[in-house]
Amino acid sequence: MMNSLFRSAAIACAFSALVGPTLAGGLVPHRVAYDLALESNSQMSDAPINMKGRMVYEFTGDACQGYTVNFRFVLETGDGEGNSAITDLRNRNFESADSRSFEFRSQTFVNEVQTEDVNGTAIRDGDKVNVKLKLTEDTEFTIDKPVIFPTAQLLKTITEAEKGTTVFSDDIYDGSDGGQHVFHTSTVIGSPRTTPPDDSEKPIGNFRRWPVTVSYFGAEAGGDQPPDYSISFDLWENGVSSKMRLDYGDFVLNGKIVHLELLPETPCTKEPTPTVAPTATTPPAENQPATAPSKPESDGRAAEQPKSDAPAATDAPPVDKAPTAPAAPEPKTGE
Repeated sequence: MMNSLFRSAAIACAFSALVGPTLAGGLVPHRVAYDLALESNSQMSDAPINMKGRMVYEFTGDACQGYTVNFRFVLETGDGEGNSAITDLRNRNFESADSRSFEFRSQTFVNEVQTEDVNGTAIRDGDKVNVKLKLTEDTEFTIDKPVIFPTAQLLKTITEAEKGTTVFSDDIYDGSDGGQHVFHTSTVIGSPRTTPPDDSEKPIGNFRRWPVTVSYFGAEAGGDQPPDYSISFDLWENGVSSKMRLDYGDFVLNGKIVHLELLPETPCTKEPTPTVAPTATTPPAENQPATAPSKPESDGRAAEQPKSDAPAATDAPPVDKAPTAPAAPEPKTGE
């Protein structure tokens, strides 16, 4: 289940990015936080009784220098007998502006104990992508087909929505599942919404929005096989996503915006240079907001909180503020 949670987290963060209304200026740096809650479902007989969390996504960069994402997804589950567990998924990645390279580090902590730490680099070579991973031992492999990286997928989705496209598909490599898998996605875009925004959406602005559903399948999926999981959300004309719904089949999580902050922007004044992106250690410096630390802090807190008044954008949920016991965790990813 944790692999699916990370993949959904990766998608969620990709579709929460902000984009200039005309798409001419590219993506806008920002930070957004979502509170997650378990949707009631009579079919969930074997699922945890309680589940609650927070997802925080921070995006920086531009079409000249490339794009950096810091992301965290914290989820607490409870079994109805007073037992609970906190899973903390953290991810940071860098994607070159020309989409030739993608670099990432993903980490997973369960009850503050690290269970996975993966560094990866993917370099495009024509229709192939060469991947290098640092796990327990170094791993290399080649993806022998065209794939799309997360920020490129985001840009494409917004463009297709503006054009009126209703369905399209892509194979995506986002570093999830230990960085060793490619997933097939099917994206469905509905007609623009006409209903008024709710209170959490009003800060987004006066823009059109579309209902979007993205389904993720294993690379070998075919026929009528159901997706591994799917995510539905409203995609706004300026790129913000709201009303998230993460559907895993046996349980569903709903996500609501609780904080949205635009970050300082540096104008991109030249054409993107088609060069290979920096190495995996170059993306966000460790002292930047929302950067995933290599391990939990000794006092039990998961990461340094960004310099902002965002609702605990990067700290692990305090016990009185998280999923089921804590009231609203605060994430950044990795599994």
